[in-house]
Amino acid sequence: MSEINVDAMGREELEATAADLGIEFRNNIGDSKLAERIKMHLGIPVEEEEKPAVKAKESNEKRYVIVINTDSQDKQPVRVGVNGYHYTIKRGEQVTVPGSVVEVLSHAEQFVYDPQTMQRQKVLSYPFSVVGEA
Repeated sequence: MSEINVDAMGREELEATAADLGIEFRNNIGDSKLAERIKMHLGIPVEEEEKPAVKAKESNEKRYVIVINTDSQDKQPVRVGVNGYHYTIKRGEQVTVPGSVVEVLSHAEQFVYDPQTMQRQKVLSYPFSVVGEA
């Protein structure tokens, strides 16, 4: 299977690739947004602009340095939404986030089952480590 270079595609190629992959889109979608959707569908990490949702000076909330564990099956960054602010956190990198993001991540849980005993176990959806306060 050949590598797909989404960044080098023109508009017609993007539309054809999206149609082949079953990605629905409106005709007025921009080329960069369509390329981003294709990359996400293929599991290619999407580079996003790093812009802080809340400046540290504007918020009196404690900030923490965290690292979200890498995952061999899911290489996409983790997206967290808190009170209308959205944070995109790259896996395996130290990032500074407000305490509310740490709280959301600590409550994001899922159940996994032991295949032999069929016992249900609660685990974090996005395992992470708190390195310290910022």
